[in-house]
Amino acid sequence: MRKSILSTVVMLGAAGSLTACDFEQPSAGCIVQDASFANWYAKYDAVGAPTGADCSRFEPLTGEQLGVWKFADPKANTAKLVIRPLTLAGLGQFDATNTFDGLQATGNLSTTTDADDFCAASDFNTAGVNANTGKANEGKPNERDYSVSPSQKTYQFANVRVYSNPGAPGTQMTGEVTYTSNGCVAQYVMRAVWPVTGCDPELDPNVEENFVDTCGLGSGINPDFAVTCDPELGFCVPSKAIPSFK
Repeated sequence: MRKSILSTVVMLGAAGSLTACDFEQPSAGCIVQDASFANWYAKYDAVGAPTGADCSRFEPLTGEQLGVWKFADPKANTAKLVIRPLTLAGLGQFDATNTFDGLQATGNLSTTTDADDFCAASDFNTAGVNANTGKANEGKPNERDYSVSPSQKTYQFANVRVYSNPGAPGTQMTGEVTYTSNGCVAQYVMRAVWPVTGCDPELDPNVEENFVDTCGLGSGINPDFAVTCDPELGFCVPSKAIPSFK
């Protein structure tokens, strides 16, 4: 009996070696990392120059933290992707007319990945804020002058794609962003990575003792990702188009 079993195992192993040539892991589905202990970080690449009536005081987007969440309805087999930029979250308290939902963009998320392991999200609402932070009165630091013009900012996300495969389950994201600040409109492509990770651009990333603080081993970033410490932002950002791998 023992010989028979061993022979069968050997035969099955040999058959497998002849027929099973593809050892890739199956699709993990549309996974989006949305752990409460860590946000995402997005690097914004400008597409052209900003346009509008008055862009003389326009402050371009360069990078920021994003709150990102996935909400799924198993019965309907549908999903939503929610993106909340830190800029809007920080200014929301100064907009008395804004609702919580107005500070975040919500779109429809696919429930399966495409041939390139991307989950697509589309049909986002415009997220925005009309904030009046005021300015401190001279000599009266506890009082503020609210006669200044409010800060109007909106985000419109489009063609958002989350990379999701077993080796990187929903930890990289890209998409188009139309950002409007007080009437000045700018276009960007975002390169986002999870989790948000600060870094020190003044350290040499090739020195082992600096790995943790320069987006290397121990930093919390997937070691297979191609990331760099942005010298202006002080955060780890993808160094290539998404998916950004070494």
